This record gives sequence, C-alpha cells and structure tokens, in this order.
Amino acid sequence: MESNHIKTNRLFRQALIRVLFAALFVSFNAAAQIRDGDIDPKNLGKGVWIYSMTDATNKLGGHIQAVTNETSLMLFYKSVGIRYFIVKIGTSDKLFNGCYATPQLTSNLVNTAHQNGILIFGYNRSYGSNIVGEVAIANYVFNTGADGFVFDAEAEWETGASTPWITNGSAQAWQLCSTVRSNWPNKFLAHAPFAIINVHATFPYKEFGYWCDAVMPQMYHFSSAGIKGSPSATINWADVNWNSFHSSLRSMPNSNINGTTVVWTNAIKPIIPLQDVYGNVVSGGIICESPEPSVYADKDVMEFMDYAIADPNCPTAGGYKGANYWRADTIGSNQWNNISTGSAGYFSNIISSVVMDDFSASVSGGWNSIRVFGATTTSPTYYGATGSDTNCFGTNYLSKAQGIGNSYVRFVPNVLIPGNYDVFQWHPYVTNASSTTPFTIVSSTGTNTLQVNQQTNNGNWSLLGRFNFNSGTNGSITISDNIADSGNVAIADAVKLVYATGGVILDNTNPQVAFSGTWTLGTTATGRYQADYSFSTSTGSSAATPTAMATYVPNLPNSGYYNVYIWYPQGVNRATNAPWQVNYFGGSVTTNVNQQINGGGWQLIAAYKPFVAGTNGYVRLANNASASIVMADAVQFTYQAPMVPISFQSVRMTTNGAIQLSITGTPGYPLYVDRSTNLLQSWQIWTNFLISNSTATIFDPASQTNVTGFYRARQ
Repeated sequence: MESNHIKTNRLFRQALIRVLFAALFVSFNAAAQIRDGDIDPKNLGKGVWIYSMTDATNKLGGHIQAVTNETSLMLFYKSVGIRYFIVKIGTSDKLFNGCYATPQLTSNLVNTAHQNGILIFGYNRSYGSNIVGEVAIANYVFNTGADGFVFDAEAEWETGASTPWITNGSAQAWQLCSTVRSNWPNKFLAHAPFAIINVHATFPYKEFGYWCDAVMPQMYHFSSAGIKGSPSATINWADVNWNSFHSSLRSMPNSNINGTTVVWTNAIKPIIPLQDVYGNVVSGGIICESPEPSVYADKDVMEFMDYAIADPNCPTAGGYKGANYWRADTIGSNQWNNISTGSAGYFSNIISSVVMDDFSASVSGGWNSIRVFGATTTSPTYYGATGSDTNCFGTNYLSKAQGIGNSYVRFVPNVLIPGNYDVFQWHPYVTNASSTTPFTIVSSTGTNTLQVNQQTNNGNWSLLGRFNFNSGTNGSITISDNIADSGNVAIADAVKLVYATGGVILDNTNPQVAFSGTWTLGTTATGRYQADYSFSTSTGSSAATPTAMATYVPNLPNSGYYNVYIWYPQGVNRATNAPWQVNYFGGSVTTNVNQQINGGGWQLIAAYKPFVAGTNGYVRLANNASASIVMADAVQFTYQAPMVPISFQSVRMTTNGAIQLSITGTPGYPLYVDRSTNLLQSWQIWTNFLISNSTATIFDPASQTNVTGFYRARQ
C-alpha cells in the first residue's frame, strides 16, 4: 500500500505560487540563453507539429491505436522521445479552433503536457496584415501557460502583388517580434520560414531571427526536382543558403532602429530543421482537417534525422541539436518507429546515436571520391558516376576496385557511453558493387571481419551486428579493398552506432518462444536477426481462423512501462497485414504490420505499455493474414519507466470554489482517496474506484465550505 497526502489551504497555496513564480523569474533572468521551462534553444531535441488536436487524438490519424485522448497522446510522445509539440492556435489575427467549439490550445492541454513531462508551444500562421492582432495571439498562448511560441511565417510576409499589406516587411516584422519579446522577455520564441532563402529574398529573415531564440526552416524534400526527394540533399541545399545568410550578417554594418544600435550577428540563431513526414492515409483517421495526399518513404525521416547528426556543413556551431516534424496525424506508424529510434540533441537520460559520413573517415590508398550532389544558393545539382547512385548518404561516397587489402576507409566513432551498440553501414545503388566487401569491426571484445553484400539494401542502413564498445575512440569500423569478386568495387559511405537499450530480446529460437502449427526455419534472407528466422504460410485472409501462431513470453525483471519492438528480415513475399498481438497488464492491442517493408531493423508495435515482473505478458504473431507468409524473428521489450506511483499531480480550485484533484496511480487497481479537515482527527474514506487510466481527475464539492482540507490516496 502506498499513500500520499496534500493540504489545500487556499491562501497558503496562492502565496506559495507567487513566491515560486518570483523565484523562477529571478533564476531565468540570470541565464539569458536558457528560457522559461529550462528550454535550451541550442539543444531542443525532438518535436512534432499538431495542426488538429481532434485528428491527433484520433489514434494519431489512425496510425497509433493506443492514442485516444490527450493523456495517451502525451504518453506516446514520451515513449518515442518527443520533448515538445507545437499546436496551431491562430491564423493571422484569428484564433484557431480546429473542430473544437473553442480554441484548441487550452490551459488543460498545457497541464496535461506538463504532467507528463512534455513541453508545449503554440504556433500562429502569421500573415503580418494585423500586427496588433497577431501580438494578441501570442499573448493568448502564453496566458494558457504554454512554454513557447512559433511564428509560422511564410509567403504572406514576402513583398508582392499578392501581399499588398506588406509595405515594409522589415519594419513590420521588427514591430511584431520586438513587441512579443517585450511582453514575454523570458519565453521561448522561434520562427519557421521557408528553408531556401535565395528563393524568398524579400522575406525579413534577419528581423525574425534577431528577436527569436531559434529558427525552424521548413525543409520539404519534394519541393524541387533537383533534390530528387533526398533528405540528405534537402539538408545540404538548405546548408548552402543558411551559411551564405550567416556570412552576409557577419559583414553587415550595424543599424540604428528607434535609437538602438542593432548588431546583426545577433540574428544568427540555432537552426532546428523541420521535415515533412507523410504516411499512408488511414480511413477514418483524419476527421477534422484535410489529409495529406502525398505518401513518403518510411525511411526518409530516418535519413533526415541521421544526416542532421552527421552533416559536415551545418550552419549552426556544434551541429544540429534539434529537429521537428510536420504533422502529427499524417505520420505513419513505421515513420513513428524511425522517429523513436533516431536521435536529436544531447540529454542525460538519452544515449544518442553515433552517425558518421565518409567526410569524417580516414582514407588510405587510391579510393575514388564520387560526388553525387552539390548546390548553389539558387539551385541543386546531381552528379554521380552512373546516374543510379543518387541514394548515397550525404553528398558523396568512396569506392575502390579489387586490391590486396592495403587500401581502406576507417571510421573511428567517439563513444560517450560504453555498452553494446548495433552497428550499421550505408551504401548507394552501384551496379557493380561487391557482394563480399570486408568490414572489420574493432570493439572491446576483439576484432571481427564480415563479408557484406553491397548488391542489396542500397540507400538504407544494413545491420553488421551488435558489438560492445568502451568509451572514447578505441573502436573502429574499417572497409577494405580485398573483395573476392574482381571487376566489382567496395563502397564506403556511412556508418551508424545505435545504443542497444538493454531491453529483453527473444530471438525465434529462444526457449521462451512457443510455436503452434506449421513453421519453417529460414537462414538466407537479408537483414535477419542473428542466424535464422521462422516463417509460416498465411491463411490468405485476416478473417480466417489462424492455423499457426508464434508466442513470445518474456521473463521481465521489473514491473514498469515498456516499448515493444519486432524484427523481421527483408523481402517482398510477405503479408502486408501480419497481426502482432501485445498482451500487457490491463489490456491487449493488435497491430497489423506490413512485412514487405522496413525489414532488418526494430519496429515499434506498442508504446509505453504496463507489464508486471515475471512471465505474465506476451507477444503473439498469427498467420491469419493476406497472401504469402508471415515472419517471426525477434521481439524486444525495452524498459521506459516504473509503474506510476501514486502521486498528486495537481490541485486547483474551480470557478465555483470546489477542489479538483489530479492523481496518478497504477491502472487496473482500486484507488482510495481519504479526506480530513484536521490531521489530528481520523481519516475518512471519501471515495474509491477502479482506476482505468494512469491519471484520474476528481472533484470535492464539500471543499466549498471548508477553509482547510487534507487528502491522501492509496492503492
């Protein structure tokens, strides 16, 4: 039995809140770069944009079954590493309701986000036609308690016949941004313009940048035929523009605006790239705003995140330490998987991936450097050697014909946290790529050499294996030229190390995996986990009774919330709706997985689910799916957090004087709340009920007539 109690003396609470706010104001004024809420613009991490709260809480556009309300949305965000989300609150000078009767950004939404450790920003689609009205939109956002505000300022701010209200964009932007900053001197501000500055030359980039803490350029990777839909190329073209812009600010003379000397290098702010992420449209998933008709490859978001880490030409000193994605309800389930496993920023509770492009490798011998992409501020250009090698990682790759092993490319990662890492390599499509390229991995346990088939899985990460690395630069990954197939070439492009979270992994041959019906052991498919995998012929219909099942039963050491991942090898002769059932404490969820895509990596199928210690939960794959086969390879359970102990999350007075209590506890167990008006007297049971979600909200109308009250909760 756990308990917690709280005193609700009204005058004391009000005085305490005033003292806390005063203390926060003094604290944050002393460190100007860190904004309210401990927000560091130079290390913002992962975020996502919400256009419609109705659609976001509708299973995230139908893609994530567990998300049905604001609390479950926050729990999902936490499980995939989202630190902040940005909600639409206005268009020009008008508040935005979405499909609600009132504005969709409310103090209740802010409180829900904060209770779950998530930051929340509001954004306005800024036009600049009514400065006073737009300032009022920002005031509304901060008055709800939100942590930040983003000016979504785009073409409406450019000078032209279609924008007659922009008579002096620089002065108008200065008025808008300086007023909001004056009103909210310690709050986080950002702006989200188009990324290619040269194409939008009349936009007031420097004025927005001067007053904001960060810029979130919109990097649409299908906006120009010249970038061929490549996330790497998109980032590079933006790099060229923003490096040129920053250079122009360094050479720009100071200005005098309203009697104040303005140093324009102060408009150089951290860049937080914003990517378009569109998945498949799920029927009934988007019920408020219009769906996005485009569907982008699931791996695009992964390449975007990874190249942002490795980018050697980043305009922001120290590299990109944040990224965010548009928009929440159009992101597909596999795209969410890639967001979950990707890194952005450095935080004490997160071990970031190590991603290295060939620019950061040492080269020995006669390797050919093949330039694939380049750009000026006005236009991008693809080069390449064959015309088919456009899916390299970054702007170029290295290749070498058969040799005796004296020529090599060596990557030396700087490992901050020792432990087990999954090591991947990337290569582009080259018709004469070797099927026997030697990769030598030096780790804390010794040296391993693998023969990698670079004729398959081009333009993607290929797993080399899991290896243990000490901290520092003692390990390495080396690609050599002693290939066995003469006439072909070895390729060195990029490597990635992803920390193995220490979760419980059950391979298909583990004794805790039980098979019923007919299953076949396979050993040849690319991207398998360890040496083999199992597969079974599908029934041909999801409505049929399954004739074969694979059940993974973990022996979990601790009760808590876990993410559940699956792994299966690559191939196209697979079911597109393989049903994976996750049975956890208090419920069950089934996710239909398209096993024709995203093979060779961990795929998230259930986020932040409660499991008790021992063998009480399981994951099961059945063969009642579409034609072809279903694949059972490996399942991983990664620990996220302990069961939510009983805790009072908030206490507030309603307009009629009643007390509202928000209490967290373990779902599926009774929650008892006791009350007393005097701690010297006995506690009386006020209410008890079965808590179905992790957070319960209850009201005490009797508090209207009591000056002081005490509450405690127990399970």
